[in-house]
Amino acid sequence: MDKMRKRKFNTYYWTCIVVAVCLLIVSNIEWERIISGLMASIAIPFYGFDERGAYAFPDGDEDDLESE
Repeated sequence: MDKMRKRKFNTYYWTCIVVAVCLLIVSNIEWERIISGLMASIAIPFYGFDERGAYAFPDGDEDDLESE
């Protein structure tokens, strides 16, 4: 992964965290909803678009081959 793309994803992740912290401090929204929104907004792009997600979540087929 090139450095520019990696920096864009890192900036996106930090922005999501800052927005969630600000929402926790300022709003009366339940904290469970804020945290679940944060987890979804980080996990979906990390798994789907960020190439680092392939290392964190390997395919199930590879796990089956290693166990044989």
